[in-house]
Amino acid sequence: MQRYLPPNAFYPEDLDVMKRVFDVLCRERGCQPGSPDAEATALLLVNMFESGRRTEEELLEAVQTTQAYRRAS
Repeated sequence: MQRYLPPNAFYPEDLDVMKRVFDVLCRERGCQPGSPDAEATALLLVNMFESGRRTEEELLEAVQTTQAYRRAS
C-alpha cells in the first residue's frame, strides 16, 4: 500500500513508540500528562524523533541526556 502522507508525518507505529517512551519519562519525573513538565518532555521527545532517533532505547537515551531535560528535573 502506498502512503500519501507528508514526509514529516507520524505513522501509528511512530506514535505508539513515542507514547511508550513518554509514559516512561513521565513516571521517572513524576509528572502528570498535560502538565507543563509533561508538555516540555513531549516536545523534546518529538524533536528527538524528528532528528532520527526511532527506537524506544534511542529516544529514552536522547531525551534523558539533553541539558533541558536534566535541568528541569
